[in-house]
Amino acid sequence: MSRKAKKVKYEQKTLREKQIDFKRHLRTYLVMSVFFIVLDTISGPGSWAMWPIMGWGIGVAMQALSLYGPLRDPDEAHPTDQEFSGPLPDLRDRPEPLKLRELDARPYRDEDLV
Repeated sequence: MSRKAKKVKYEQKTLREKQIDFKRHLRTYLVMSVFFIVLDTISGPGSWAMWPIMGWGIGVAMQALSLYGPLRDPDEAHPTDQEFSGPLPDLRDRPEPLKLRELDARPYRDEDLV
């Protein structure tokens, strides 16, 4: 299967999948920002590291606003709405809990373990 076939379009993903993608993107951004700062410090004076950090940060911020902020699509259901929709189960109709076997009913002897 090709890489393009495995990749699902962003619009077709659920809200939960989009949030997982955002968390991965944010984690990558933070790690690379630290890398840029360390590389800038090692390479000598100059503040070039702020430019890629700020540019990439704009993309991360826009993605965050589209998932959690005012740019969020109001038609997408919140994950808690999806998880808790429907009637609650009646706990009185559940089966009896399983009983543990007695220690004497083991299919082996202690001598067999040594």
